[in-house]
Amino acid sequence: MSNKQFGFTRGRSTIDAGVELVQHIFGAWEDSRDAISIFCDLSKAFDCVHHETLIGKLRHYGVTDRALNLLKSYLSNRVQRVDVNGKKSSGSIVHMGVPQESILGPFLFLVYINDLPSLVKDAHEIVLFADDTSLLFKVKRQQPTYDDVNNAITKVEKWFTASNLLLNEMKTKCIRFSLPNVRHGYGTISVRNKELEFVNSTVFLGITLDDRLQWGPPISKLAKRLSSAAYAVKKK
Repeated sequence: MSNKQFGFTRGRSTIDAGVELVQHIFGAWEDSRDAISIFCDLSKAFDCVHHETLIGKLRHYGVTDRALNLLKSYLSNRVQRVDVNGKKSSGSIVHMGVPQESILGPFLFLVYINDLPSLVKDAHEIVLFADDTSLLFKVKRQQPTYDDVNNAITKVEKWFTASNLLLNEMKTKCIRFSLPNVRHGYGTISVRNKELEFVNSTVFLGITLDDRLQWGPPISKLAKRLSSAAYAVKKK
């Protein structure tokens, strides 16, 4: 499995993914560059896993014979029905999606998305937590265009499309992480001719990140929540 994947992986957590991302940002600053991170939003990723594509990837990673047939059986002939006031539809065979709330479901999804990091390994960084995909790019501070970034996100979006995964460009956010009082250029990043939104902060796996990596606001917010909880317990 790719070492860029932190979700549903023994010994790894959201904290490890957050540390990985922050270290890449610090690495860009140490190189006198800014870091642009694109936080990709995938629509219902677990429901979009194409069974035939998944079987092909399992075979590619060496799952064969009885093990592969067992997984084929696990995925095949699943029926989806609609129940309205006790009346059920005849149902239809489901050819996509991995069973959620199951043990195998997350593992199968990790196999499905495992080759994604190979698209950006040469020049950029990626941090995965299951379907949460974060891309990170080092850019020159006075650079007026983001050609390398746009080329990479286009390649990733094509991979999503080929894998039957839908990138929601309306919910995908960009942050340019820069040191205070540092001047930098402004470019645009687009997916399918739609410009992605640059924001000052976002929530990454429960961690609030702003474009200066200042921890004061999230710590204050957490302190208020803890204070309210402590007050409620004391009042009881």
